[in-house]
Amino acid sequence: MLSPIRADKRNGMSTWISNIGRCLIALAGVLSLSGCLGAGFPGFGAGGDVQRDVIRSVSLYDGDVVVSAPDGYCIDRRFLRDRVSRGFVMLASCESLSGTRGQNVEPVIMTLTIVPGGAGAANPSSAEIANSMSGTSVITSIDDTDLSLVHFASGGDQALAEKDPKHWRGAMAINGHLVALSLYGPQGSPMAGTDGQLLLRALAKNTKASSPVRSLIVESAAEVAPSAASEPTKPLWGVLFPNSG
Repeated sequence: MLSPIRADKRNGMSTWISNIGRCLIALAGVLSLSGCLGAGFPGFGAGGDVQRDVIRSVSLYDGDVVVSAPDGYCIDRRFLRDRVSRGFVMLASCESLSGTRGQNVEPVIMTLTIVPGGAGAANPSSAEIANSMSGTSVITSIDDTDLSLVHFASGGDQALAEKDPKHWRGAMAINGHLVALSLYGPQGSPMAGTDGQLLLRALAKNTKASSPVRSLIVESAAEVAPSAASEPTKPLWGVLFPNSG
Protein backbone atom coordinates (compact mmCIF):
# COMPACT_ATOMS: atom_id res chain seq x y z
CA MET A 1 0.00 0.00 0.00
CA LEU A 2 1.23 3.49 -0.82
CA SER A 3 2.23 5.48 2.24
CA PRO A 4 -0.07 8.49 2.95
CA ILE A 5 1.50 11.83 3.80
CA ARG A 6 0.92 13.49 7.15
CA ALA A 7 -0.78 16.88 7.38
CA ASP A 8 2.51 18.63 8.12
CA LYS A 9 3.82 17.62 4.69
CA ARG A 10 1.19 19.60 2.77
CA ASN A 11 3.11 22.89 2.59
CA GLY A 12 6.36 21.14 1.77
CA MET A 13 4.69 19.24 -1.03
CA SER A 14 3.40 22.38 -2.76
CA THR A 15 6.73 24.16 -2.37
CA TRP A 16 8.71 21.20 -3.74
CA ILE A 17 6.48 20.83 -6.79
CA SER A 18 6.58 24.57 -7.49
CA ASN A 19 10.37 24.71 -7.32
CA ILE A 20 10.90 21.90 -9.82
CA GLY A 21 8.48 23.25 -12.40
CA ARG A 22 11.10 24.78 -14.69
CA CYS A 23 13.32 21.73 -14.62
CA LEU A 24 10.42 19.40 -15.31
CA ILE A 25 9.59 21.32 -18.44
CA ALA A 26 13.18 21.04 -19.61
CA LEU A 27 13.09 17.30 -18.91
CA ALA A 28 9.96 16.83 -20.97
CA GLY A 29 11.40 18.81 -23.86
CA VAL A 30 7.97 20.29 -24.45
CA LEU A 31 8.21 23.87 -23.21
CA SER A 32 11.13 26.25 -22.87
CA LEU A 33 11.14 28.82 -20.08
CA SER A 34 13.94 30.92 -18.64
CA GLY A 35 14.28 31.43 -14.91
CA CYS A 36 12.46 29.63 -12.09
CA LEU A 37 8.70 29.54 -11.99
CA GLY A 38 8.67 29.39 -8.22
CA ALA A 39 5.42 30.19 -6.45
CA GLY A 40 3.84 31.33 -9.70
CA PHE A 41 3.85 27.85 -11.20
CA PRO A 42 0.36 27.43 -12.78
CA GLY A 43 -2.18 25.33 -10.91
CA PHE A 44 -0.28 24.96 -7.63
CA GLY A 45 -1.51 27.97 -5.68
CA ALA A 46 -4.46 27.99 -3.29
CA GLY A 47 -7.77 28.71 -4.93
CA GLY A 48 -6.81 27.24 -8.30
CA ASP A 49 -9.62 26.66 -10.80
CA VAL A 50 -10.05 22.89 -10.56
CA GLN A 51 -12.47 22.63 -13.46
CA ARG A 52 -10.14 24.49 -15.78
CA ASP A 53 -6.69 23.29 -14.74
CA VAL A 54 -6.99 19.87 -13.10
CA ILE A 55 -8.41 16.78 -14.74
CA ARG A 56 -8.29 13.07 -13.98
CA SER A 57 -7.91 11.69 -17.49
CA VAL A 58 -7.10 12.90 -21.00
CA SER A 59 -7.41 11.41 -24.49
CA LEU A 60 -4.47 11.78 -26.90
CA TYR A 61 -3.85 10.84 -30.53
CA ASP A 62 -7.54 10.77 -31.48
CA GLY A 63 -8.35 8.55 -28.52
CA ASP A 64 -5.64 5.95 -29.13
CA VAL A 65 -4.02 6.69 -25.75
CA VAL A 66 -6.18 7.66 -22.76
CA VAL A 67 -4.05 8.68 -19.78
CA SER A 68 -5.86 8.00 -16.51
CA ALA A 69 -4.43 9.18 -13.19
CA PRO A 70 -4.09 6.93 -10.13
CA ASP A 71 -6.21 7.72 -7.06
CA GLY A 72 -5.25 11.03 -5.46
CA TYR A 73 -3.34 12.28 -8.48
CA CYS A 74 -4.41 14.62 -11.27
CA ILE A 75 -3.28 15.97 -14.63
CA ASP A 76 -2.34 19.61 -15.04
CA ARG A 77 -4.20 20.61 -18.21
CA ARG A 78 -1.99 23.64 -18.84
CA PHE A 79 1.00 21.41 -19.52
CA LEU A 80 -0.73 19.02 -21.89
CA ARG A 81 0.69 18.58 -25.37
CA ASP A 82 -0.98 16.51 -28.09
CA ARG A 83 1.06 16.95 -31.24
CA VAL A 84 1.71 14.76 -34.24
CA SER A 85 5.33 14.19 -33.24
CA ARG A 86 4.90 13.94 -29.47
CA GLY A 87 2.35 14.08 -26.68
CA PHE A 88 3.12 15.00 -23.08
CA VAL A 89 1.22 14.72 -19.78
CA MET A 90 2.29 15.85 -16.32
CA LEU A 91 0.71 14.57 -13.12
CA ALA A 92 1.02 15.45 -9.44
CA SER A 93 -1.22 15.20 -6.39
CA CYS A 94 -4.68 16.67 -6.88
CA GLU A 95 -4.22 18.67 -3.68
CA SER A 96 -1.07 20.40 -4.84
CA LEU A 97 -2.40 21.10 -8.33
CA SER A 98 -5.79 22.46 -7.28
CA GLY A 99 -4.99 24.03 -3.93
CA THR A 100 -8.01 22.16 -2.55
CA ARG A 101 -7.88 19.68 0.33
CA GLY A 102 -8.54 16.13 -0.80
CA GLN A 103 -6.99 12.67 -0.68
CA ASN A 104 -3.62 12.68 1.04
CA VAL A 105 -0.94 11.06 -1.12
CA GLU A 106 2.82 11.23 -1.36
CA PRO A 107 4.20 14.18 -3.34
CA VAL A 108 5.56 13.11 -6.72
CA ILE A 109 5.90 14.33 -10.26
CA MET A 110 4.93 11.83 -12.95
CA THR A 111 5.25 12.35 -16.69
CA LEU A 112 4.21 10.50 -19.81
CA THR A 113 5.73 11.17 -23.21
CA ILE A 114 3.96 9.56 -26.17
CA VAL A 115 5.31 9.23 -29.70
CA PRO A 116 4.00 7.38 -32.77
CA GLY A 117 5.81 4.08 -33.17
CA GLY A 118 3.90 2.50 -36.04
CA ALA A 119 1.48 -0.42 -36.10
CA GLY A 120 4.24 -2.88 -35.23
CA ALA A 121 5.49 -0.96 -32.18
CA ALA A 122 6.46 -3.36 -29.41
CA ASN A 123 7.03 -2.81 -25.72
CA PRO A 124 10.58 -1.52 -25.17
CA SER A 125 12.63 -3.74 -22.88
CA SER A 126 14.14 -2.72 -19.57
CA ALA A 127 17.57 -3.16 -21.16
CA GLU A 128 16.70 -0.56 -23.78
CA ILE A 129 15.52 1.83 -21.09
CA ALA A 130 18.70 1.25 -19.09
CA ASN A 131 20.88 1.76 -22.16
CA SER A 132 19.15 5.08 -22.81
CA MET A 133 20.68 6.37 -19.55
CA SER A 134 24.31 5.69 -20.37
CA GLY A 135 26.56 5.64 -17.32
CA THR A 136 23.69 5.61 -14.80
CA SER A 137 23.62 2.77 -12.27
CA VAL A 138 20.58 0.51 -12.33
CA ILE A 139 19.07 -0.77 -9.08
CA THR A 140 16.32 -2.95 -10.55
CA SER A 141 15.16 -3.94 -14.03
CA ILE A 142 11.71 -5.43 -14.60
CA ASP A 143 10.17 -6.81 -17.79
CA ASP A 144 6.47 -7.61 -17.67
CA THR A 145 4.14 -8.43 -20.53
CA ASP A 146 2.70 -4.92 -20.80
CA LEU A 147 5.32 -2.77 -19.07
CA SER A 148 9.08 -2.53 -18.63
CA LEU A 149 10.50 -0.69 -15.63
CA VAL A 150 13.92 0.44 -14.50
CA HIS A 151 14.85 1.85 -11.09
CA PHE A 152 17.85 4.15 -11.49
CA ALA A 153 20.22 4.90 -8.62
CA SER A 154 21.11 8.35 -9.91
CA GLY A 155 20.57 10.80 -12.71
CA GLY A 156 17.15 12.15 -11.89
CA ASP A 157 18.44 15.02 -9.80
CA GLN A 158 20.36 16.29 -12.83
CA ALA A 159 17.01 17.29 -14.32
CA LEU A 160 14.92 18.20 -11.28
CA ALA A 161 16.06 20.21 -8.28
CA GLU A 162 15.35 19.10 -4.69
CA LYS A 163 14.62 15.58 -5.89
CA ASP A 164 15.94 12.22 -4.84
CA PRO A 165 18.49 11.00 -7.41
CA LYS A 166 16.78 7.59 -7.38
CA HIS A 167 13.88 7.55 -9.81
CA TRP A 168 11.75 5.25 -11.93
CA ARG A 169 11.31 5.06 -15.68
CA GLY A 170 9.05 2.78 -17.65
CA ALA A 171 7.90 2.15 -21.20
CA MET A 172 5.08 0.38 -22.98
CA ALA A 173 3.28 0.31 -26.33
CA ILE A 174 -0.37 1.26 -26.78
CA ASN A 175 -2.13 1.13 -30.15
CA GLY A 176 1.04 1.70 -32.15
CA HIS A 177 2.33 4.45 -29.87
CA LEU A 178 5.37 4.25 -27.60
CA VAL A 179 4.69 5.56 -24.10
CA ALA A 180 7.49 6.52 -21.71
CA LEU A 181 6.67 7.03 -18.04
CA SER A 182 8.80 8.68 -15.36
CA LEU A 183 8.34 9.21 -11.63
CA TYR A 184 10.29 11.55 -9.33
CA GLY A 185 9.95 12.12 -5.60
CA PRO A 186 11.55 14.60 -3.18
CA GLN A 187 14.74 13.71 -1.36
CA GLY A 188 14.24 10.73 0.95
CA SER A 189 10.70 10.05 -0.26
CA PRO A 190 9.40 6.45 -0.16
CA MET A 191 8.45 7.08 -3.78
CA ALA A 192 12.14 6.87 -4.64
CA GLY A 193 11.88 3.20 -3.67
CA THR A 194 9.28 0.44 -3.95
CA ASP A 195 6.31 2.77 -3.51
CA GLY A 196 7.35 4.59 -6.69
CA GLN A 197 7.23 1.34 -8.64
CA LEU A 198 3.72 0.62 -7.38
CA LEU A 199 2.47 4.08 -8.30
CA LEU A 200 4.02 4.04 -11.76
CA ARG A 201 2.48 0.60 -12.32
CA ALA A 202 -0.90 2.03 -11.30
CA LEU A 203 -0.55 4.85 -13.81
CA ALA A 204 0.42 2.42 -16.56
CA LYS A 205 -2.38 0.00 -15.67
CA ASN A 206 -5.02 2.75 -15.59
CA THR A 207 -3.83 4.14 -18.92
CA LYS A 208 -3.76 0.73 -20.57
CA ALA A 209 -7.24 -0.12 -19.26
CA SER A 210 -8.70 3.24 -20.29
CA SER A 211 -7.28 3.12 -23.82
CA PRO A 212 -9.32 1.30 -26.48
CA VAL A 213 -8.11 -1.85 -28.18
CA ARG A 214 -7.42 -0.95 -31.81
CA SER A 215 -7.04 -3.38 -34.69
CA LEU A 216 -3.68 -2.38 -36.14
CA ILE A 217 -2.61 -3.40 -39.63
CA VAL A 218 1.11 -4.08 -39.92
CA GLU A 219 2.49 -3.45 -43.40
CA SER A 220 4.46 -6.26 -44.98
CA ALA A 221 8.04 -5.69 -46.09
CA ALA A 222 6.88 -5.61 -49.73
CA GLU A 223 4.52 -2.71 -48.97
CA VAL A 224 7.19 -0.57 -47.36
CA ALA A 225 8.93 1.94 -49.59
CA PRO A 226 12.50 0.83 -50.48
CA SER A 227 14.03 3.94 -48.93
CA ALA A 228 12.21 3.33 -45.67
CA ALA A 229 12.93 -0.41 -45.65
CA SER A 230 16.65 0.17 -46.07
CA GLU A 231 16.90 2.52 -43.10
CA PRO A 232 17.68 0.85 -39.78
CA THR A 233 15.10 1.21 -37.02
CA LYS A 234 16.38 3.48 -34.27
CA PRO A 235 14.88 3.70 -30.78
CA LEU A 236 13.21 7.04 -30.14
CA TRP A 237 14.89 7.49 -26.78
CA GLY A 238 15.88 11.08 -27.48
CA VAL A 239 12.19 11.88 -27.79
CA LEU A 240 10.78 9.54 -25.16
CA PHE A 241 13.43 10.41 -22.57
CA PRO A 242 14.88 13.79 -23.64
CA ASN A 243 17.58 13.75 -20.91
CA SER A 244 18.86 10.30 -21.79
CA GLY A 245 22.59 9.77 -21.78
